[in-house]
Amino acid sequence: MLKIFTDVLDPFLWGLFPIIRKFERKYKNFSYEFVMGGLIGNYEEFLPKNFRDKNSVGLGNQILFDMYRASGTITHMPGFEASPDLFTEDYKSSYPLDKYFISVEEMNKDLARDYMRKILEEAIVFQKNIFKLEVQKEILEGFGLDYDEFLFNYENSHDLFLQDRMEAFDYRIKKLPGFLITKNSRVLQNIMDFSRVEEFFLENLDLEERKENLSDEEKIMDYIRSYDLVLKDEIKIVFGGEKILEDLIRGGKVRIEKINSFEIVKII
Repeated sequence: MLKIFTDVLDPFLWGLFPIIRKFERKYKNFSYEFVMGGLIGNYEEFLPKNFRDKNSVGLGNQILFDMYRASGTITHMPGFEASPDLFTEDYKSSYPLDKYFISVEEMNKDLARDYMRKILEEAIVFQKNIFKLEVQKEILEGFGLDYDEFLFNYENSHDLFLQDRMEAFDYRIKKLPGFLITKNSRVLQNIMDFSRVEEFFLENLDLEERKENLSDEEKIMDYIRSYDLVLKDEIKIVFGGEKILEDLIRGGKVRIEKINSFEIVKII
């Protein structure tokens, strides 16, 4: 089993999804779970001392934007197109978002992984404030999950969140994301080259490749069909380059839809 120690707002998590999807598609026994390490206890911790006593919500969001922009140079996944509207005076920490994930995980462990991708899409691509419960309710309805059960789980999520954070501490995960192979307790962290993540998976997981008789074009088409939202940049990461994708576009098989500044690939 692979455990990924992360946080909903960890900018590297967004960049990890193409790799996760690539392995899900290629290997039939690839499995993983997220462990919430807790990234931002209070965004004001990142601010210069002379800003902490001021109304600094805008600066906190700008720093989050800068974190995503910096990580994007490593992951090649585009982040927020501008400073987001996430942190507010009511929500200064990423912990509520981590507890949202844990609350969904308690309801359905398998759906929780898709939920994680979805809330990041809502925040980054669609520019919604995923801290807000009305936004969460809309997302949960899309998964057919009960909102009242979610709220109950959230109100009682403290111990589970603490358990996740203690597990990160036990394995000396000091910088998110961190990766743990449970069978041999191998840990990878402090990643500056995302190709190392794939190498780590291949070195330590006993993966069984799916047998598929698909052309490169068919693999891309199948990939796009399998998910609600696929970015053009994601196709480049998973399949390498973009020549085949451009051929599919010219051949009238797929199209590019612009959502804010993001290029989304759709089957025609």
